[in-house]
Amino acid sequence: MLIVSVAIVGGLDRLRRSYEKKCQDMGYQGKVFTKRIPKLADRMTGVSGIVIFTGTVAHPMVAEATRVARMCGIPLERSHSSSVSALKRCLEGFSESEVNA
Repeated sequence: MLIVSVAIVGGLDRLRRSYEKKCQDMGYQGKVFTKRIPKLADRMTGVSGIVIFTGTVAHPMVAEATRVARMCGIPLERSHSSSVSALKRCLEGFSESEVNA
């Protein structure tokens, strides 16, 4: 499965542009959700992968993102840290799963 777009759930508002740039540098389109918004599940159904920064996100958002990933068969990566390098590791995890699949 080719991952083109990635939803990033959690993280820091001030790093939003850095997250988007790192995604773009690695060939992904990033959608960043740092705060709970209405119909989050509807906005995430079109993505090919989900990254959850567990250290900086509300539990209901984690539950919703996990539910969407299970229902739609979307690959899911988790990181406690919300740094740009942690995002890079998660994106590399998606790349490795593509190779091994």
